[in-house]
Amino acid sequence: MTEAPARVLPSPEGAAVVGVPLRASVSRVAVRPGQQVKKGHVLMEVRMPEAVQAAGRHQAATLRREAYARRREQLLALQAQGMARLTELAEAETQLAEAQAETQAALALLAVAGLNAADAAAVARGGPVPLRSPVEGIVTEVSGVLGETRAGGGAPLVRIMRGGEALLEARFARPLPAEARFELVLPGEAPLPLKEAGRAPAMDPRDGTTATWFIPEPPRALPSGLTGRVRVRADSLPGVSVVPARALLLESGQAEVLVRTAAGFRRQPVEVVATSGAEALVRGAGEADVVAADAEALLLAEGAR
Repeated sequence: MTEAPARVLPSPEGAAVVGVPLRASVSRVAVRPGQQVKKGHVLMEVRMPEAVQAAGRHQAATLRREAYARRREQLLALQAQGMARLTELAEAETQLAEAQAETQAALALLAVAGLNAADAAAVARGGPVPLRSPVEGIVTEVSGVLGETRAGGGAPLVRIMRGGEALLEARFARPLPAEARFELVLPGEAPLPLKEAGRAPAMDPRDGTTATWFIPEPPRALPSGLTGRVRVRADSLPGVSVVPARALLLESGQAEVLVRTAAGFRRQPVEVVATSGAEALVRGAGEADVVAADAEALLLAEGAR
């Protein structure tokens, strides 16, 4: 049966890495490889000087904004009584706008660090910044150690992976008939029936293969990155036979096989449905036909070329 290499693709939330967007030093390591974590679980705690400064600016700007807002309200009340000058009110509104702008700028930097306004007070006091898992899964790598300093945007500190309903990708050398059925072959396991989930509308120009995607039937979880082989079931294609790839003769765009007869052999035109490795699926050879395994070698031996 024709087959092609296949691998299990990660689900959209099947893998995640956690690092630091700003320069940071590790103050606590909370997980180890092999540990199961939930989404939001604290993986590490780090100290980010830039985040501490931003939190301090946010706190100070918030205090000024509140004070300026109160002053503005007082001036508005006095203006209604004709006791405040317009220039005083304009100055208060300008100061309020400046404080609001500084608050927003500090919040933007805090957001880069994964923090919000509610975290600002604790971080401003020098508190650590927690790094949380974005997905549920298993910790596969912890590269940060206590006291280590990392530059922002560098290598990840923690990697997490999780299982999920499997989606497999296989690449076939030829387009396959729509009625074909498939199965996944894994070492030491019984073949697993597959359902076609999608097919690329064009060949990959790099190698001429066509990508096809499958899901197990019924759906089941498989480890991301698992490799195996997707096999086309010949019994799903009426009138299709499996022959060795070397049994094919290609002349003037027509594929043929050599079928044994009492007098020697005869050429039998066939349609190549699919090829992969050492096998090919062809339509046109009879079930009872005995096909030469190596057509070229037979022709040379018979001196028929």
